[in-house]
Order: sequence, then structure tokens, then C-alpha cells
Amino acid sequence: MSDRLLDRIPLDSFGDVARLVLETPVYEWIRSGAGDEQSAIDNVAAFRRWRMRPHVLEDVSTVSTAVTLLGTPLEVPLLVAPLALQRVVDEEGEIATARAVAEVGAALIVAVNATTSVEEIRSAAPDATLWFQLYNWDNRDALARVVERAEAAGCRAIVPLVNTPIGVAHTPPRAGFRLPAGLSFGHFEESPGLDAGNTWSYLEWLAARTTLPIVPKGILHPDDARRAVNSGARGIIVSNHGGRQLHRAVATIDALPEIVAAVGESAEIYLDGGIRSGSDALTALALGARAVTVGRPVMWGLALGGTAGVRRVLRSIAAELAEDAALCGVAATSATPRDIVIRPPA
Repeated sequence: MSDRLLDRIPLDSFGDVARLVLETPVYEWIRSGAGDEQSAIDNVAAFRRWRMRPHVLEDVSTVSTAVTLLGTPLEVPLLVAPLALQRVVDEEGEIATARAVAEVGAALIVAVNATTSVEEIRSAAPDATLWFQLYNWDNRDALARVVERAEAAGCRAIVPLVNTPIGVAHTPPRAGFRLPAGLSFGHFEESPGLDAGNTWSYLEWLAARTTLPIVPKGILHPDDARRAVNSGARGIIVSNHGGRQLHRAVATIDALPEIVAAVGESAEIYLDGGIRSGSDALTALALGARAVTVGRPVMWGLALGGTAGVRRVLRSIAAELAEDAALCGVAATSATPRDIVIRPPA
């Protein structure tokens, strides 16, 4: 799809258009959530319960969206979530996404079950800021090897998923999704099993095996946020896995304020789940997130236009973030005040 046509499609229509482009099983694999999908639905709907209360007569002649994450400066407070199997929707897959991320000044969390290896991604997008996501495999030697590969490829953080003690079906069986012939995983030939016996010592084990910051993803409870910091976490991603694990999990934006209060300045907090616009991003920043991840919209953009599609998604969110910040009297989104968002009485 041409850049000109991409620019004419509203961002909130990308999913509808992608449905016309993708095979139904692939589309449903991306779109769907666990169980009755209530958690996936709530992630988006919960943002609509917040309203903005702007400050006025502030100098917003320029608005900065710059942020520093774990010591790395970015132009925008956006991370692409660890999205698996990106070559299912685009020939270049993760490489296309990494190039877009580098152009926009965002960051990419590379999935361990990517269809492109972290080494190939780094070679194709040398300027991209990369983090690396892990599953809690029951083979610690295999985990150590992929951590070493991520570190050697210049990744800036290790992101262990901590809300996947057991394997669950991300996609309803009726969707019929299967990995297409000719595609394979970039970091393993046969995936190890999951370790349902992991405890907080798992984070300590990871922290002892790499100089990279450990940023667990999948925390929703403030007590767990404190435990994560005590176990060596430098950051925390508030996430319910896009509503693809526990199907009645709390919406992540609703969980965010308590976790921010519990952790304070001892770790950076990021919000994953439900981000569909710059308004959503600004709400999360006001509630204490340092940055937000973008998931499904990136996959829709990738399906529609490869690098150009992902670039359009990220730039649209960043542009709306800057616009809403200006209208709320915020000159730097990294210093978004808490009092610009409220929840009206039900």
C-alpha cells in the first residue's frame, strides 16, 4: 500500500482495513483475546473512563516528547511490544518494524519467538533501540544462551514475561491459526517448555547473568511490583499480556496508579495494553508511566504497509500525544502532571 493511501486511512480504521488484507486465521490470531475476551476489551475501554483537565496559559510554543529509558534517550515515549511471528503479516516482519522504530526514535522489544533473529534485526537496523523479551523456559541453559545473544546484539534491556507460568491458547481454536509453511523461529528450533515452578529467584538468576537491566513484563499487583524491585528489576511493564492470558484480568491502566505509588522512584514504570492513540499515551504518562508500548496497531500497520505502515502508526500516536500535551499546557511529556487527568464519578 502506498504511503499516500496509508496517510488517508484513519489510524483507528487500520484494524478494519487489515482484516481485508490478512487471511482470517492470521487476523483472528492478532485480534483475539483469551476466553470471553473481556480483559482485551477492557484494556481499551478503560481509557475512555478517564478525562483530561488541562492547565491553560502555559508556554507550549514547543512541546518535547523526548524521554530517557534506562539511560537511553528516545525521541518519543513509545516501545513496540514484543510481537511474535511478524513475518506472518509482512515479508520483512521484525526488520520492517525495527527500521520504522529507528526512524521514529522509539524502541522495539524483540520477542524471543520472533521469526527473525535479533542478530538479523540488528544488522538490518543498526540504529534501532532494542530490548529483548523472554518466556520463562524450563531450560535455564537455553535462556542463558538467548540472553547472551541479546547482549551481544546490543539490546538495552531483558524483558522476562512473568505472567506466563503455564501455556494457554492465545487464540480460539476456531480461528485455525498455524505457523505458515516456510517460516521458522529466529532464536530456537524447538521451544523449551515453561517453568510453572518459578519464584522471585528467577529474576535474581537473570540479574546475575547479564549486565543489562531486567524489566519484568506482566505485573498487575503493587505487592508484586515491590518484590520485583527487591529482586533486581530496574523497570516494570504493567501488562496483562494484551488480554491474551487471564481473561478477567484487571485493565492495565486501572492497575497503573497503585503500582506507581508502590514503586516510587526505585524503578521505571511502563504501561502495556490498550494504547490506541496519543490521548491514551498522555493519560498513561499522567498516571505515572514513563513510556507505553504499542501492540496490535503495529501489527495492523505492518500488514498494510511494512515499514511505512509501522512508521505511520507510531508517528500518528506521537503527533497526537504532542498535540494533546499542548492543549493540556504540558511542554514536556516526560514531566506530565498527574492532575491533568481525572475519573469523573460513575
